[in-house]
Amino acid sequence: MVGELVCRRERGRGKLERTALGPLAAVRWTVYAPEGLAHWRLERRLGRAERKLCGAGAGRVVLPRGFPYGDRLRLLRPVDPLSMWRGTADVLALGALDAEGIPRRRGRVALAASRLCPELEYAAERLCPLVRGLLIDAPGGEDYARYLQAKFGLPVTPPAAGADVTVAFGPNGGRWGRRLELHGTADLGGLTAAVEGVELPEDCWDQVLALLWEQGAVKPEKLIVRPKE
Repeated sequence: MVGELVCRRERGRGKLERTALGPLAAVRWTVYAPEGLAHWRLERRLGRAERKLCGAGAGRVVLPRGFPYGDRLRLLRPVDPLSMWRGTADVLALGALDAEGIPRRRGRVALAASRLCPELEYAAERLCPLVRGLLIDAPGGEDYARYLQAKFGLPVTPPAAGADVTVAFGPNGGRWGRRLELHGTADLGGLTAAVEGVELPEDCWDQVLALLWEQGAVKPEKLIVRPKE
């Protein structure tokens, strides 16, 4: 069971509601926090909200966009889609090439990071048979690029050649073309993702998608990546 916390800037009394987040059953609690509410009252209301959701069986919580108190939660762990984005970086990179109007076989993708990491290596090996070139911009990246060239025959792209799309797994490294920042608070560079036949709530679509991905209900190859409308 997943919980949902909603904030309203008005007077009111919270209550537990059975609801749905796309295909997921959920329980919702509304925190009423009018302007000028005393700090101790707010803390008490947040604590009560968490206890009520936990008591209803929620172990994770979805926070609609703009929920202001996510950093104050103590009992419930908010859903963070970052792991999903990093685990599907190859799909996102291909979607970014599509959005740029560049045929995948003619596109160059840069993978940038503060260090080589499993997500970067997984994305690189998935992309190798599908794109024209890869640029690995991370410490040890040149040796790893030579390994990819030996294994897949993919040309090693030097930084001077640039790339059409950059997927960054950390703040360091160069940036070329459309940028997807898969670290901290992820920025998909104007892209969104969906799954055919799955309706996602607008204000927390990425968190619901992440829960489905964690459950194995969404496979990376089923993701539809496209520009935001």
